[in-house]
Amino acid sequence: MREIQPGWNEILRITWLMIWRAVLGGFALGFVLGLIVNLAAAYGFGAMMGPQVNLAIGLAVALIWWPQVVRMMLKKRFQGFRVALIATDA
Repeated sequence: MREIQPGWNEILRITWLMIWRAVLGGFALGFVLGLIVNLAAAYGFGAMMGPQVNLAIGLAVALIWWPQVVRMMLKKRFQGFRVALIATDA
């Protein structure tokens, strides 16, 4: 395995992949989970959840989704390179 020094092209490609997947996936998951929780609360208790509950749902989604985005980035094969973890001699 040959190590390369990342240039701005590689850095921007990795950053773009992580940002769009994190934003799009986080928005979709947060929307669906928030909708389910708010509809269940409205149906069960007759009231919508407050903004603090929705914020907590968004935070939980972000904490669960972000490691998945990093995992996807580590599995992705970019054109000409891939991101890999290489063990160092301890």
